[in-house]
Amino acid sequence: MTTTKDNAVVRGPLLGGRPLRGISGWICRGGDITILAIGFFAVVMLPYFSQDTLGLHQFLAMRISVRNLLIANICYWGWYSVLYGFGVYTLARISSLRDLVLKVFLALSTCTVIVGLMAVTVGGQPHLMRNLAYFWIGCGAAMAGLRMGLVSFHRYVRPHMRKRKNLIIVGTGPQAQRAYLEMELHPEWRYNFLGFVDSDPQMNDMTQGLILGSMEQFETILMQRVVDEVVIALPMKSQYDMVARAVDICELGGVQSQYQSDYFGSEVTKKRYFEGIGATRVVMQVVHHDSRRFLKRAIDVVASTFGIIMLSPLLLGAALAVATSRGPIIFKQERYGLNKRKFTMYKFRSMVIDAEKKQAQVEHLNEMGGPTFKIKNDPRVTRIGAFMRKLSIDELPQLFNVLLGNMSLVGPRPLPIRDVSRFSEAWLMRRFSVKPGLTCLWQITGRSDTTFDRWVELDLQYIDNWSLGLDAQILFKTLPAVLKGKGAS
Repeated sequence: MTTTKDNAVVRGPLLGGRPLRGISGWICRGGDITILAIGFFAVVMLPYFSQDTLGLHQFLAMRISVRNLLIANICYWGWYSVLYGFGVYTLARISSLRDLVLKVFLALSTCTVIVGLMAVTVGGQPHLMRNLAYFWIGCGAAMAGLRMGLVSFHRYVRPHMRKRKNLIIVGTGPQAQRAYLEMELHPEWRYNFLGFVDSDPQMNDMTQGLILGSMEQFETILMQRVVDEVVIALPMKSQYDMVARAVDICELGGVQSQYQSDYFGSEVTKKRYFEGIGATRVVMQVVHHDSRRFLKRAIDVVASTFGIIMLSPLLLGAALAVATSRGPIIFKQERYGLNKRKFTMYKFRSMVIDAEKKQAQVEHLNEMGGPTFKIKNDPRVTRIGAFMRKLSIDELPQLFNVLLGNMSLVGPRPLPIRDVSRFSEAWLMRRFSVKPGLTCLWQITGRSDTTFDRWVELDLQYIDNWSLGLDAQILFKTLPAVLKGKGAS
């Protein structure tokens, strides 16, 4: 959120007062270097074409000399250093679009000098000053256009791409009320406000009817409700211990929190600092939240699409096998996904048609322990279902869940509503801070032979140490684990 000053809501600097990072940063930096490289090529090489001394065939047959490689490296590092030095990638220093354009063109002027020096080094450059002017104008227009496009995307397009987030504000004092007003004034942030949490609420027209409970009930509130983010708006000096407690509860429950302060110790959250007017806002993220998540999603889409196509004969064969017993081919069940949001999970039916109604009759046979329910030789499983479960064929329709975005290839296994309703401790909720997956660490280390406590321990270990490399390792080990059938039920 933007910061406040003298109890008035104020707008932060361009792009929320933060540097271009992630994909936007890559696009901006890569785009600048590409634009400058094309411009340099035009200044240095096009004169040869105009003199009819070098045709396309001769150009393609040219060899790259050590001198040209050295010139290219000097240009690259020179341009990069100049652009960074002028602060064109640190938008926190930029207060207006005019300031942004000024910084770009000042940096570009210095880059043009570098191009001129390199062109003189190459030699044989007719009309060099005219060509440098074209370079300056063309590259400047392209670089300014690139930034204006990114700014417009962040202001007008990206807000509509965000999913709505459920928000709770801790506190009801002046800070909490300003946070609420900021949220109301910025619908593009797309928050659904659930209410305030405070042990000593300040009742007024703003907070009336919006008090969810006291701090003593905060942990229970996070367990019972779908909460994406918590804004801690308590006075730091007088309620430091309460702020620290709120941060701990959010971390325990796997819910992202934010507050205004200098520092809090934390074991698993990842901190992001945003400079604002008069204060520093710290966002405490309970999961890795960087550009790699976009790559993870891209891998999910490509791999699930490829898997559905390549496994279509197996999917068809499994569907025909399931159809030999009475009941639907696809079993649909509501499961808890990211941030405890419910979604419909698909599986090939492996049990008799009224299996869920008969679960109460076999509860005493539960071998898993804890809130989950698993039986190795479940009497409700059909003969075909037992074979499919052994090789996890019944899970293959979840590739469609991955394609739809409800699940990922790798992540904690989605749990039934019946199991989650029996969770009695908030720390168990942290497994819902990432998307559920087709496979996980539990899947490759014994599956149903693993205790519930070990299962959750593995899930949290995955969340805290997630990387694309870890996902690749789990996927690589999944097929051997499935073929061995160890722990399958």
